[in-house]
Amino acid sequence: MPIRMFELFHGGVIVKLLRSDRPITLRMIETRPAESWSTYTLNDAVDLFITYSKAPRPYSRSGGGTSWTFPFSDKQLQQINKIHDRDVYIALVCAKSNLKNSDVPVCLLKPEEIEKIVDVSEAHQSITVRLPRGRGQFRILKERKEEFLVPKLRLEKWDVPGS
Repeated sequence: MPIRMFELFHGGVIVKLLRSDRPITLRMIETRPAESWSTYTLNDAVDLFITYSKAPRPYSRSGGGTSWTFPFSDKQLQQINKIHDRDVYIALVCAKSNLKNSDVPVCLLKPEEIEKIVDVSEAHQSITVRLPRGRGQFRILKERKEEFLVPKLRLEKWDVPGS
């Protein structure tokens, strides 16, 4: 059976977490086995929602860089909602259409950042992630307005709660 695209990108994030020096327990939350759910419980302390975009767009303003849009469906918003009374983090996998010889940066959003840009009570919304050329921070935009910056290496340096 071939590897599906979501499995490939989720696997990349999970490997980054599991190959750190800190021990981490991981469990996928499967409440609807027929669907490709995207939420994992880490250390029985937090949930990690993983999504990806493989449709980058170049931009030229402010020195240029690459931009990705991440739409959220109603089902995904339900997953992001604090269903299990645990904090939720979001890993945004910023892929290229051709994966050969390309780095795939991951933007990790903290719960307080998610609250600023995602309204789980609203339907169908999206956020934009920009990675300026030569910079070490992602720019997070909602409705074309920059909301905050996220360090590019946050996932690699993340001390997962409960470790």
